[in-house]
Amino acid sequence: MGNDLLNDLNSGGARTGPVRVLNDLEKAFVQTLLYFDIFQYPLRKDELLRTCRRNIDDPPAAAEILDQLVGTGLIIREEGFHYIGAGAGYVERRKQGNARADFRMKKARKVSRFIAKFPYVRGVMLSGSISKNYMEPDSDIDYFIVTQPGRLWVARTLLVLYKKVFLLNSHRNFCVNYFVDTDHLMIEDKNLFTATEMIYLLPTCNAELYHRLRGQNKWADEFYPNFGFRETEACHPEQSSLLGRGLEKILGGRLGERIDTWCMQRTFSRWQHKFAHFDPERFEITLRTRKYVSKHHPANYQQYVTNSLRKKAAEFERTHRVKL
Repeated sequence: MGNDLLNDLNSGGARTGPVRVLNDLEKAFVQTLLYFDIFQYPLRKDELLRTCRRNIDDPPAAAEILDQLVGTGLIIREEGFHYIGAGAGYVERRKQGNARADFRMKKARKVSRFIAKFPYVRGVMLSGSISKNYMEPDSDIDYFIVTQPGRLWVARTLLVLYKKVFLLNSHRNFCVNYFVDTDHLMIEDKNLFTATEMIYLLPTCNAELYHRLRGQNKWADEFYPNFGFRETEACHPEQSSLLGRGLEKILGGRLGERIDTWCMQRTFSRWQHKFAHFDPERFEITLRTRKYVSKHHPANYQQYVTNSLRKKAAEFERTHRVKL
């Protein structure tokens, strides 16, 4: 990225003057805000310190460095929120999005408890925008679901059938797009995007399983060393319904294994047909289909975020004559 900057300088593509070299913590603050700028989401000081991608041993000293960056104009502060760039309307947009998330959180927790009653569901967490306490008017509520090993696809199929039959396939309050089983809690994609989604997972059912999941994905803490775990006080225990427990007994043997395999193969075949234009790499990343994991993210938002961050960082370097 530094070579790109020097090339821009030589071609007259940036402001004149010396190139400023930021220290590691200054870079981390800027890089964190550039990431959240993709979502037009400014951060309070405590949030920025918590999501900073460099370990902070002395919070008061780090806050002072942040104040200095604000003083130089590299970071903008408005009503206690921090962002990069123009940021017109960011603060008001965030306030409205936070209010929507607060309003819909009660529904999200209620649906989480309902999902937890389905056969073979062992844990439920909120993911996506609501896990970050933000919702657009048309945002879905996303759920990250952990199942019993060997029955992930039975659980997923029952939940999808419920959505199609009783919710007329509406995703608004019932978007079940990521499943893993309790024997495979390690997430395979280890990058900034998945690390962000991992640390922000909000447990709603089975706090113990949430801690196991986070414990088996310590790699995410390398991206966010100051974040820690989410609060679990409002988390409900695992609670299968009487009907759910009954179905688990019926499908506990070879019949259940055959049905689970059939459900997976049926879904995989449908996705192969529907997304035949995907190359193998994109299909694997966005539609991972194995006995122990189901990932349905065909929009490939992960790639969009990665590309956007690269462009924003390059633009920031050119505009402010700094090296990140």
